[in-house]
Amino acid sequence: MLKKLNISNFKCFSEISIPFGKITLFSGTNSSGKSSAIQALLLIENSSQNTNSQLNSNWLDLGSFEEARNFITRAESFSIELETNDNAKSSFTYSEKEKIGLPITNFNHIELNLNYLSAHRVGPQNFYSKNFDSKNIIGKKGEFLIDLLNQNKTFNVEKSRIITEDSYTLEYQVNYWLKKILNVKLEVQDLGITNLVSASYSFNDNKMVRPYHVGAGISYIVGIIILGLYIEKGSVLIIENPEIHLHPKAQSDLADFFCFIANAGIQVIIESHSDHIFNGIRKSVFNNTISNEDVKINFFSMDNENLSQNHLIELSEKGKIMNYQKGLFDQFDNDLDILLGL
Repeated sequence: MLKKLNISNFKCFSEISIPFGKITLFSGTNSSGKSSAIQALLLIENSSQNTNSQLNSNWLDLGSFEEARNFITRAESFSIELETNDNAKSSFTYSEKEKIGLPITNFNHIELNLNYLSAHRVGPQNFYSKNFDSKNIIGKKGEFLIDLLNQNKTFNVEKSRIITEDSYTLEYQVNYWLKKILNVKLEVQDLGITNLVSASYSFNDNKMVRPYHVGAGISYIVGIIILGLYIEKGSVLIIENPEIHLHPKAQSDLADFFCFIANAGIQVIIESHSDHIFNGIRKSVFNNTISNEDVKINFFSMDNENLSQNHLIELSEKGKIMNYQKGLFDQFDNDLDILLGL
């Protein structure tokens, strides 16, 4: 399991250390370092794959060294180090002079197995592409996840991620969570020689309808659930803005899903602006779905020099915030104070 990410002179970071738990939440103001921290993780993964471009890949578009370095500190290089719970380490250094990435340690020591869904993932579509690349089950924007279910309907979900034992199949378990969160059922269909698959949805077992005729949030959440139930135990699942187009209750219930799979062996890393995701995680701690010690909440903000800093937010065994920081999902209370004349 990933334990800690140390970053030096990369983008908005001068020196920073970011801890991970079974479930980790990145929160904070816009452009405060949340996405950059995820990019640092992806950069380590990209480097271990020996791709042609260290800074650019299927998941990364960092451009040049000038764009990726911290220009405030005038850094001539930047470095990223990743530690795991078994004390394995990988590090990556990129130098202005050499213009190439220099992996320092043997990347074989860490099997990252990262699975990443960006904020720019696909939404409602009439048809989804079939996937013929066994090494890339997700696609650049999650476009292959409907086909992942299509090809693995009868795949048996790992037992610790089974919440109802009526059926262990991926199709059944995905629909269990869809019904629990959004009261909807999904059907996928192979369209034969077209190299396409279709998705359709129904409410209360009524007529199946195309994705364009239901709320957009359904299409955005489906891929998250499929991936969370399918990937191997010990994998890392990184998701940006899982709350896209979801009602507050659905966001809270989705947080419960994240905590459930995290406690079952999937390390979950979330970037979110949603207080409902945040409070949903706290609720899961209160309900003993996950221990407070297994939750790491990193709250990012900018200091006076416009460099990113993070505060580790601690929760009690009942999900209470132990060290509140200004700006931590407090806008509702601030607005309410104004409305009440306080």
